[in-house]
Amino acid sequence: MQRSALPAGRIQQNQVRTGPSRRPQPFTSVRPHATTICNAAASLNGNGNGNGVHSKARCSGARCPTPAQTIRTIVDIVNEGTLCTVNASGLPVGIPVTFSTDKQGQLQLHMEREALEMANIQGSTACSLMVQPTCQPARAVAAVTLMGKLDAPADFSATTLPLNVERCFYFGGLDQSSRGLEVSGSDFQAAEPDALRKAAPELVNTWNSECAEDLYRIVSDFLGVPLTEMSYVELLWVDQLGMYLRSEVAGQEGPQVLRVPFYRPVLDERDARAVITMASQIAWERERAYTPPITAMYADAAAAAAAAASNN
Repeated sequence: MQRSALPAGRIQQNQVRTGPSRRPQPFTSVRPHATTICNAAASLNGNGNGNGVHSKARCSGARCPTPAQTIRTIVDIVNEGTLCTVNASGLPVGIPVTFSTDKQGQLQLHMEREALEMANIQGSTACSLMVQPTCQPARAVAAVTLMGKLDAPADFSATTLPLNVERCFYFGGLDQSSRGLEVSGSDFQAAEPDALRKAAPELVNTWNSECAEDLYRIVSDFLGVPLTEMSYVELLWVDQLGMYLRSEVAGQEGPQVLRVPFYRPVLDERDARAVITMASQIAWERERAYTPPITAMYADAAAAAAAAASNN
């Protein structure tokens, strides 16, 4: 079936298709209204206008990655930041640096022997590292400040220095309920980066540019708002537990960030595509009160079973 051409994040009322946009993968889905609503959705009818989840993206429990997991994700997909050290006069100085993460999740900062920060850490190895993706869509996810001490050798001859993280300040870009949250160094070390961290930008681009109708149907169904009243939907980010979207409903407050969790965690990019497609399929079926037809074989078997039950 050929997909209609839709601009990114936008759909017109006369462009609404009469069927699902793609053939879904054979997953058993659960009604999103019943089982995939985070704390924001719990207030769906609590504000008098029926769109409680439309106001802000809030996460809890297993419906969103924890701040520690998001921090690990950000650190894993970024390789540069601002290192702040203290100079001989006691003043903090911020310097751009690059870093990498080894197999154990240990941050390794790369510096030059003659760099200003190398001179500073000879007085004190205490430092902070500010990290945020520079490009969209990852830039919108979060920013983090990692605080701790550099593990510098006695002669300060090395140019790759481990950073022992003692605590973190997490600034949730999309998760507005977690701005400025402190996370311990042990929680940071124990967390795993998100499974979709490398694939998320491509998923965001694909759904906004080629599958906008799916997003409109999913958000329409999640909010309980007719599809024709959806003015704007844009996918912002995808993780293994759900999606962040910017949406706007006609006649209501301007675009807001919305968190739509998946009904189960996804494993990889292919699995994410299947689950998002299924969410669109379920939304389409519920919109039309659609019941899949039963084949003649199963219909005959059901009739025979019913007849046998009535005779008994």
